[in-house]
Amino acid sequence: MKNLVALSISVAILLSLAACGGNTASPSAPASSGTVSSAKSAEAAGSENDEVYVFNFGTNQPATHIVAEAYQGLVDELNEQGGGRIKATAYFSEQLGNEKEMVDMVANGINDMVVAPGHSALSTYYPSLQIFDAPYVFDTPKQMLNFANGDGLDPMWDDMASTTKIRVLGTYYFGSRHLTCNDIDVKTPADLKGMKLRVIDAPISLATGRALGADPTPLAYSELYLALSQKIVDAQENPLANILSAKFYEVQNELVLTGHVLAPVAFVINEEKWQSLPDDIKAIVQTAVDHAVAKGSQLIEEAEKSQISELEGYGMKVLHPDVEAFKANAKSVIDEFSSNWNEGLYESAIATPKE
Repeated sequence: MKNLVALSISVAILLSLAACGGNTASPSAPASSGTVSSAKSAEAAGSENDEVYVFNFGTNQPATHIVAEAYQGLVDELNEQGGGRIKATAYFSEQLGNEKEMVDMVANGINDMVVAPGHSALSTYYPSLQIFDAPYVFDTPKQMLNFANGDGLDPMWDDMASTTKIRVLGTYYFGSRHLTCNDIDVKTPADLKGMKLRVIDAPISLATGRALGADPTPLAYSELYLALSQKIVDAQENPLANILSAKFYEVQNELVLTGHVLAPVAFVINEEKWQSLPDDIKAIVQTAVDHAVAKGSQLIEEAEKSQISELEGYGMKVLHPDVEAFKANAKSVIDEFSSNWNEGLYESAIATPKE
């Protein structure tokens, strides 16, 4: 049903493009308050050409997710600082499509969006981003953020924007990814043999699932709870915040603290849209994204301090596996994929300061 909604939205946008000579129309069913106008408005204030800049923010996360405060804050800041020249709306819970569909929409310029996808979805366009989803590359969240948002990666972001039409405006920490399952005392990768583990539909995620010892099974996030409850898949891996917000503890009784990926999420925008913006609008957007990056990372890191206990309160058994055994298996993922990455990228990542 959600794919049908996303398709309907895309068709409506394309029809509007044909009718309006290239101005991007916005979807008609926002998840948050406010309305989205057309890209032109005779009533816009403070702009020489009376243009209103439309940003439809999409995410696969629900409005109840802990980081939704940062997402809505981004949209609110854009509207407030735009002074009538910006109309931004947040769309939660895959209203604009799943992660891959939203990234495709950005790359193809079907819709002008500031969207929050994981780097797994982005890596299908730019393989070097696989490094962020390769297991056990980073030791601390700060190390990952220092690497992703440091000046040293600016040439890569520019190259990605040029070759894919997707510009990364900032990356925040989304949490350490852990496994959940039912009734298996997981200590090493061997204990996961034969388990159907839901993973993101991206090559690096499939390889990581195999390295963890499981049978990786790609599946849309919105379908995961039902798939777990019906035992279509046996296990899943996500940050603690997702396990809580999606209530996976209702259908999984064990939390396995593998911490195999320090998950990043990026705010992205279509490159042609970005380059078409006047400098003052660019500055507003970039500042709002910077604030959302800081807020999102803060919300996740603070929440993680108590989330394990919270999941225990819901009846989950917390397992502490042999992480070194998982790390040993994970080296196969680096060996398989690092040849696809920009030269020296892996070495730069592991040498980044951890604090």
